Amino acid sequence: MSNSIGVMDEVEDFDNDSLDLDESLELEEDVQEIDFESLGINPLTPTEAKPGSEEKVLMLAARYAAGLPLWHNSDCYDHGPGGVMDEELEEIF
Repeated sequence: MSNSIGVMDEVEDFDNDSLDLDESLELEEDVQEIDFESLGINPLTPTEAKPGSEEKVLMLAARYAAGLPLWHNSDCYDHGPGGVMDEELEEIF
């Protein structure tokens, strides 16, 4: 127990000013806002996009920007192969 109390004391005593940050950086200029509505992304609806796909990442970003939970109970959860490429392969074989 005494070790965890010591760690908490160190966290509370941490001084942000002691960090060696480049004061010339203007982080707000580097951030680009995305208009998800113009992309047709409604963060309130489930998505059929596969995990890891660009569509899924955009949906997660839209939900995060809206302050919503990142995952919807009805989102696609299939991590397996699928989509147009697999259908095209089936036609070949």
